[in-house]
Amino acid sequence: MSTIVFTNQKGGPGKSTLAVLYAHWLVDKRGQRVCVIDLDSQKNSSKTLQKFDCGIAATELFQSAPIALPNDRLASLALFPGAKTLIDLERAKPEVVIPAFKQHIAALNRVFDTCVIDTPPALGLRMSAALIAADYVACPIELEEYSIDGVTDMLKTVFGVKQKYNPTLRLLGIIANRFNPHSPRQKEALASLLANYDEFVIPAKISTRSAIPEALAAGVPVWRLAKSSAREASAEVLNVFELLRERMVGAAVATAEAA
Repeated sequence: MSTIVFTNQKGGPGKSTLAVLYAHWLVDKRGQRVCVIDLDSQKNSSKTLQKFDCGIAATELFQSAPIALPNDRLASLALFPGAKTLIDLERAKPEVVIPAFKQHIAALNRVFDTCVIDTPPALGLRMSAALIAADYVACPIELEEYSIDGVTDMLKTVFGVKQKYNPTLRLLGIIANRFNPHSPRQKEALASLLANYDEFVIPAKISTRSAIPEALAAGVPVWRLAKSSAREASAEVLNVFELLRERMVGAAVATAEAA
């Protein structure tokens, strides 16, 4: 099982939206069994995926007690929903709850092909636990100045976790999300992002399109929305996900060659 985290230390870049769409893409386009773990107390992923609730709260994954894993009769997509009480984990003992979380993630390997984790928009125990347990991380960013200012901090966090706790963690890249092609400010921000972080940026962007939130509000991925405006949105989203997959394959090949 591969575990991928969608994270950013600032709110608003669309990490929950991309986590949900990526999970749907893996099921619809790659034929995988996927679980989504919502570690954000705002519960945006949980609201969108509520019909896939597997009956095990995300908070339970931080407990030492064993859990009853979803069985093979469940749908191909299973949600471990978030809750307001996730905030309480920030006061827990890391040396207790993080190993428990890692152990539960490892156990999910018996049931799922991919685990997708949506984190809170702030550095803390939950984000750290997700990065420590993950194989890959993707960082959506909204092309506004305040978001780009946080890119350096986010990269320091990712590479800090990689160096100290999880040497196999791979940064798949920064995703330019909610791009407005008519905004000179956003075009300048994109140029700045590429100038400073070119090696980390996914070479594609996802524009601001009403079809994406409209589809998620209906409980379906944008490529299933029956309207013409969804086609362009789908093309951009699917292109980004294919590029993420290519980077995963490249990382796996590099790891195998180094072994």
